[in-house]
Amino acid sequence: MTLSPCKKIKTLAEALEWVEQERQAGRRIAVTNGVFDLLHRGHVEYLNRAAQEADSLIVALNSDRSVHQLKGPERPVVNEHDRAYLLAGLECVAAVVIFDDVRATEVFRVLKPEVYVKGGDYTEESLDREEYAVLKAAGAQFRFIPFIPGRSTTSVIRHIRGEAEPVIGSGTELAPVLARRSVRQFQLRPVSDDLLERILQGAMAAPSACAKDPWEFIVLKDEALRRAVAGILPHGPFLAEAPAGIIVCGDLQVAHGGELSYLLQDCSAAIENLLLSAQLLGLGACWLGIHPRADRIAGVRHLCNLPENIVPVAGIALGWPAQHPAPRTRFNPFKVHINGYRDA
Repeated sequence: MTLSPCKKIKTLAEALEWVEQERQAGRRIAVTNGVFDLLHRGHVEYLNRAAQEADSLIVALNSDRSVHQLKGPERPVVNEHDRAYLLAGLECVAAVVIFDDVRATEVFRVLKPEVYVKGGDYTEESLDREEYAVLKAAGAQFRFIPFIPGRSTTSVIRHIRGEAEPVIGSGTELAPVLARRSVRQFQLRPVSDDLLERILQGAMAAPSACAKDPWEFIVLKDEALRRAVAGILPHGPFLAEAPAGIIVCGDLQVAHGGELSYLLQDCSAAIENLLLSAQLLGLGACWLGIHPRADRIAGVRHLCNLPENIVPVAGIALGWPAQHPAPRTRFNPFKVHINGYRDA
């Protein structure tokens, strides 16, 4: 007989009692955690794969309050009770526990799962250190399952807003460009090394004078360093809260003709490519100017140990967006001049 979804939704104390019964029956427990807002095919495929890693799968579900903290004031779209019910309605999910903190540390500490499952955009190194320590102490095995490309709550929300992915010939080819907006609020979710590498691949596909490619990229993985850099940039305090940051620099010894102008043009092209790559991968970013302000250049040069020939051009705050500005264009036909500059 199929168990009612309501019976699967448990308090932490009820979940512990249930886990003990499962273990007495010789069954291993897997736990995964997340928001699971606007349940979609990607979620279901992921959960089915997660359930195969052990005998019984428990989903630790972020409460509405913790989702607000993680993803910003627009989320969740679906309240915690409905999200829990939808998850519990899946055959692959044995139990659901709602937790109210940003981290699921207490759930892991109490349940001590044999297996911990997370999405493929995480690694053991990028997991929250507090959660990781509790899971390691419990002897949990770690499993990372790749996400289904193009399946995400963010993409569903964008589609509802009319920000669907472009289809060649449909008249929406410029949608990713028009949707690229500066993002200054980020989720706590880390940005994986794989995503950072893909973003930098996009950045380095930019045009460069005589193909000199003078750009250099300082990836700010250390939180203390991000905070220190943020303290130098008057309009960039949010870099301190972003899960990732990049300083885009240029090498004067490599730039075409050794000229600063070419260096700045090449680096600016790389920065725009970087921002568009982040947008296409579902991330948010914001360009923070460093050059030509002498105090910012000196401060970043000191913090990042840059030699004199390396010129810091801009900082990029990067992460999973907690705000979603609407697409726009600032197209102005009066800025377009045919065959010469228009008279005033």
